[in-house]
Amino acid sequence: MENSLKGLLLAAGVIISCIVIGLGFYIAREARDIAANSTGQIAKLNAEFNESDKTMYDGMSVSGSEVINVVNKFKNDTISIVVVNKLGNKSFYGYSISEGTNSSTLGGSVKTDIKAAQKIGHASYINPNAQFICTVLRDVNNTIVGLKFVQAG
Repeated sequence: MENSLKGLLLAAGVIISCIVIGLGFYIAREARDIAANSTGQIAKLNAEFNESDKTMYDGMSVSGSEVINVVNKFKNDTISIVVVNKLGNKSFYGYSISEGTNSSTLGGSVKTDIKAAQKIGHASYINPNAQFICTVLRDVNNTIVGLKFVQAG
């Protein structure tokens, strides 16, 4: 009788141990999945935050003086600022860029002087009072490679 009771207690102990170990593995697996999902969401939010200084202009109408400020703001970044004035003249600041239907490709560095664009009568003149519509240009990896400002009107 005493041996059978010890056997039952041993069996119950083994079953309870297996249940506890199984729950431990289940909780660890769920925690790993939640951590991986959270890491992906944090990376996405971080990318959006890092691009917010450029994406805030997307589809926005800004004045010519703001366009000049944007050119000066991003002059040391690896980004192309394209300005198309009322005459249809296209000027590149920072880098050249080739625009495709679904993506754009960043070209080489250009040394266009923003001071020339502030002189009335210059081919690349940016009227500080004119309105420009901005478009964010992205490459095949969905990375922002340029901002394009087209004068409205």
